[in-house]
Amino acid sequence: MIQEAQQLRIKGIREGLLITTSTEGSFGEMCAQVEAELQQKGAFFQGSRVALQVESRPLSKAQILQLQRLFIEHNLELWAILADDAHTRTITRDLDLAIRLAGSQTDLDGNALAQSPEPASNGQASAPNENGTNVLLLHETIRSGRSILHEGHVVIMGDVNAGAEIIAGGDVLVWGRLRGLVHAGAMGDDTAVICALDLNPTQLRIANQIAIAPHDAGRIPYPEQASIKDGQIIAERWKSGV
Repeated sequence: MIQEAQQLRIKGIREGLLITTSTEGSFGEMCAQVEAELQQKGAFFQGSRVALQVESRPLSKAQILQLQRLFIEHNLELWAILADDAHTRTITRDLDLAIRLAGSQTDLDGNALAQSPEPASNGQASAPNENGTNVLLLHETIRSGRSILHEGHVVIMGDVNAGAEIIAGGDVLVWGRLRGLVHAGAMGDDTAVICALDLNPTQLRIANQIAIAPHDAGRIPYPEQASIKDGQIIAERWKSGV
């Protein structure tokens, strides 16, 4: 089980999900591993767009079409295949699928460019913190209909409107108003916390616990932190230094 988990990596990116597969084993074994992961975490991934990174594994047209059907069965959209193999990239483009991510260090044919570090654009940055945990930083308002999925912590310098979703494997910090659905510790981390300057989500989740904020039009907003205590989600004043 531990070996399989290392062979398949899933993380949230701006365009949806990035699934990186292992080059070991047959194509059938790769599909079975992806299928098992989607069945286990389908509720977390449902409705997402998927970029599949296969690295040096060559794929035929029939295999790519099989992968498309697999993701459709789980209510997912395969929109990109990132491959080192030139023939796989050609087939991918012929099927009107992307072969690179926006802002990636490749040319339009998917070939790697020389390293050229650039500052993050569109108000987004993602980097490991001192503990090695991946942090996604967004300087923007998350509007209705938008979903942010990320395997690590999520920090938003702006508001999260009603109808938006924030789903994180770690903590969620909103330096603004939080009105949408927010799920911290989505992979089962019950030590995760949710902090906001104005915490009034339509639904709040931490790990497997769910809470719905009471509607109170006359409430006076103040910074709050939500966490799991004694088996339930508790919201408390967000104190500096905590």
